[in-house]
Amino acid sequence: MKNNVYFDHSTLLGDVEFSSHWNNDGEFFYSTGYDSNGDGVKDTNGGWIDDSQNVDELNITLDNGSKWIGSANITADAIAPANMYDVAYNSLTPGATIEANDWDRVIDNKVFQSGVFNVALNNGSEWDTVNSSIIDTLAVNNGSQVNVTDSTLVSDTIGLTNGSSMNIGEDGQVATDHLTIDSYSTVALNDDVTHYGDYSLYANTITVTNGGMLDVNVDQFDNGVFSTDKLELTSGNTADHNGNVVSGVFNIHSSDYVLNADLVNDRTWDTTQANYGYGTIAMNSDGHLTINGNGDINNGDELDNSSVDNVVAATGNYKVRIDNATGAGSVADYKGNELIYVNDVNTDATFSAANKADLGAYTYQAKQEGNTVVLEQMELTDYANMALSIPSANTNIWNLEQDTVGTRLTNARHGLADNGGAWVSYFGGNFNGDNGTINYDQDVNGIMVGVDTKVDGNNAKWIVGAAAGFAKGDLSDRTGQVDQDSQSAYIYSSARFANNIFVDGNLSYSHFNNDLSANMSDGTYVDGNTSSDAWGFGLKLGYDLKLGDAGYVTPYGSVSGLFQSGDDYQLSNDMKVDGQSYDSMRYELGVDAGYTFTYSEDQALTPYFKLAYVYDDSNNDADVNGDSIDNGVEGSAVRVGLGTQFSFTKNFSAYTDANYLGGGDVDQDWSANVGVKYTW
Repeated sequence: MKNNVYFDHSTLLGDVEFSSHWNNDGEFFYSTGYDSNGDGVKDTNGGWIDDSQNVDELNITLDNGSKWIGSANITADAIAPANMYDVAYNSLTPGATIEANDWDRVIDNKVFQSGVFNVALNNGSEWDTVNSSIIDTLAVNNGSQVNVTDSTLVSDTIGLTNGSSMNIGEDGQVATDHLTIDSYSTVALNDDVTHYGDYSLYANTITVTNGGMLDVNVDQFDNGVFSTDKLELTSGNTADHNGNVVSGVFNIHSSDYVLNADLVNDRTWDTTQANYGYGTIAMNSDGHLTINGNGDINNGDELDNSSVDNVVAATGNYKVRIDNATGAGSVADYKGNELIYVNDVNTDATFSAANKADLGAYTYQAKQEGNTVVLEQMELTDYANMALSIPSANTNIWNLEQDTVGTRLTNARHGLADNGGAWVSYFGGNFNGDNGTINYDQDVNGIMVGVDTKVDGNNAKWIVGAAAGFAKGDLSDRTGQVDQDSQSAYIYSSARFANNIFVDGNLSYSHFNNDLSANMSDGTYVDGNTSSDAWGFGLKLGYDLKLGDAGYVTPYGSVSGLFQSGDDYQLSNDMKVDGQSYDSMRYELGVDAGYTFTYSEDQALTPYFKLAYVYDDSNNDADVNGDSIDNGVEGSAVRVGLGTQFSFTKNFSAYTDANYLGGGDVDQDWSANVGVKYTW
């Protein structure tokens, strides 16, 4: 008899018992067999040709958010394999047939049962098991869930699809021949699982595919929460809408887990092959997986009648995903740490990185080395890269201010007479830094205001003044971002001698404040703040070679230096940066050339050109989480610049220039200086 029971938007409270027995009438069906031709040998069980018509069925379906709290059990007659003549097995018995020798191998557990009990959960339905349940099939579909706590559930097969879940909680036990976790479904073994010598999950075969996950989130050394002969961790032959493989996931979190089962799939790493794909092993950086395989001392499959299974402990293709992220920890805490050990030197399984994880100051990924998988150190994390780039970026702002003060003094020597005055100038630029360790892009915008006066000395004519600078910078790379604020104070002077030799000099104090933010590999937002004080100087020596009454060529050499001192600070993700004394020197040899077009006593235009060789010397190391990391920038570069100064009146003029500097660790893609001055 076929019995179909359907619950829609309903609640079922209580146990369901299903009872079925053979109708041994001796005329139609024979549970122990029948000799149909009288030769003394039984050769048939009789009955209908279609085996399903010889058995009873109870099919319970919960749909559309229905809920069941209770147990499900079946009492049925069964025919053992020895009496199965022309019927095929339709169920598995928990009481297996054991090999009659000292090995005690399971050799058969198949029976032909008088009735089968099937349960299906659809569309967000739920079954909370109580006591003990035994059924034949369990299908959990479309966001439905099964919760097994303080109870047991036995089913020949269990399948989960389309975002469904099975949660095995405290004192819960599930046993099945084949567990399939498909299409973003999850089977979870919670951290409060207790099994007291028994496993919480038994399955001869576990198949995890198409985004499904076997989630084992237990204590660090809780190795025995589930038992299986074969864990098939694989992917289907179809990709998602972005063309990516959708694989099954075995997630052990931070467990030190021992898998006494074969890890298998039929996928390959070769993307040109039809069976390209992989399974995914997920863990935290402090997790570890040992794969022992399922062999006994004869390497035999304990659910196989053969004495050897000839299957290595792991075969197929896998990705290893590191799920956690933290700013804490030194390189020694992560680099080279073993993640996976396959206890079989003959394994042909391939493992590769599924992602990069932010751990301490660096990113790490999985790397296969023989029959092990270890953590491989990669590049700086986004947040560490930003933290280490800040001193260099501060120096870039200061160099723009140096250029701005230098432009003011250069313009005082050319064009109409300059007796000192007041001036204001916008400055800005874009920088790209890359020393092989740090990498950044920076935009700077700022303003300087100054006032100075002309002083006649015995041997030289002087301009002496003071200036203040205010700037904002935007530093970025990937998800990293730094908002910069800078305030500076300058005193400066220029001495011009009768022989047209000049000396420019300045002293400065600067304060830099930097707000850092970034996203970690797990999506966590990170932020922090650091400030630093800096003292600097600039010195320039040159000679104005006059070309007629209006032209000039000025060879020069200059040296400048900035000396920063920062505080210790810690980011929100616990990455620690010790206070760094960051020193930067710049040496420059170049030539300026220009010509002044005079239109009247009060108006003149002076265009000019600059070409220079620049060497930056900034050999610095920062201490991050106890590790010394190179964040200095240096190297040779070429500066090319164009500018002009126009005097509108005898006392009022405007000027602008633009520069490119490239070739060292920091390229200045462009810089601009636009200002006005009023002379006394």
